[in-house]
Amino acid sequence: MKLSVNAPCPCGRGAKLKRCCGRVHEGAPAAPPELVRARYAAFVLGKVRFIMETTHPTAPHFREDGAAWRTELQEYCRRVSFGGLEIHEHELDEAGGEAFVTFTVVLQLDGQDAGFTERSRFLRDGNRWRYVSGDLDPPGG
Repeated sequence: MKLSVNAPCPCGRGAKLKRCCGRVHEGAPAAPPELVRARYAAFVLGKVRFIMETTHPTAPHFREDGAAWRTELQEYCRRVSFGGLEIHEHELDEAGGEAFVTFTVVLQLDGQDAGFTERSRFLRDGNRWRYVSGDLDPPGG
């Protein structure tokens, strides 16, 4: 999906894309809750490069074959209809370089409800945070 930088950001905060997740997509630093929002917006917009760059190399979804991974992500983004994001809470261990963010995503995959609630784990990699893994619960679970 292509959006104008002046359109509302897909993350749902109500700000323009250029003043919200667009800044993070362009390289602005982001704390873990903002990174969740930016990654969600990247899935909505099909910005697979950003998704790949913000995934930690130890993550289960990380692929050494970047071309195959890019294709897999593009296909996923094409098949999904995103309906919203809500961040519930976050925990930050700045000294330990680890963070957790709990959020719910509303989405449909191939027309079927595939929404979920996840508690994501992030690790600091240098001066930026990267997604490592998440524990999933179905909505309301």
